[in-house]
Amino acid sequence: SEPLAERVRALRNYGQSVRYHHPHLGMNSRLDEIQAAILRTRLPWLDGWTDRRRAIAQAYARGIRHPAVRVLPLPVEAERHVHHLFVVACAERDALQKHLQASGVDALIHYPVPIHHQEPCRAVLRDPAGLGVAEAHAATCFSLPCHPAMTDAQIAQVVEAVNAFGVARA
Repeated sequence: SEPLAERVRALRNYGQSVRYHHPHLGMNSRLDEIQAAILRTRLPWLDGWTDRRRAIAQAYARGIRHPAVRVLPLPVEAERHVHHLFVVACAERDALQKHLQASGVDALIHYPVPIHHQEPCRAVLRDPAGLGVAEAHAATCFSLPCHPAMTDAQIAQVVEAVNAFGVARA
């Protein structure tokens, strides 16, 4: 039946029905046989890609100096993180995202709805005062590009664009 098919589609994608809204507890189960076969052939490149992502993260952490942009701390042990996302936070996130887009940088907002606002978790007991840190983070965080195929020039473009945010504004 169609309702069952919709529920199964949601369950295989973290319980998500509409992007970032999770009415069900689900899992990441979107890998089919063809994707698995492709992944198997690409596995030998994984270490190199991870090293490149770590280098990009280091370049961002060293280069981003805008006082309104908070770079999340890198792990003490570099091998503990693969940087599949490079997350930063800014109270003026929407304006910064528009500035980056105008500068040729595609920055995405990941996870804008905190988990305690997701339908399956609404009944989970929590502090009656709320979860202010989680809510503030969800309202200000976004991800800078961190793809292993990025060139050094593209990385520099991202850093320069972030650091130039608001400079020309009145």
